[in-house]
Amino acid sequence: MKSILAISLSCAFLLIFPASTLFAQQAAKTIVDKECAKCHSLKKVYSASKDAAGWEKTLDRMIKKGAVIEPEDKDPVLKYLNTLNK
Repeated sequence: MKSILAISLSCAFLLIFPASTLFAQQAAKTIVDKECAKCHSLKKVYSASKDAAGWEKTLDRMIKKGAVIEPEDKDPVLKYLNTLNK
């Protein structure tokens, strides 16, 4: 009985964890699409080839220019941007 419960909990965790990661990435993509498109085409973002430091520098510059990225959203947005063109 304990093994069935353990297997069930493991399966539930494996299904929930990727879903939460996917949701976080989708939320970050929505922010990127909304904020970046205010000033330029999204093609510029999605075709850019930057490393983590490059994305952080760019994001900081865009925030100074008026992109609305809440402090709690900055890390998820950077993680999302770092998945581009890899």
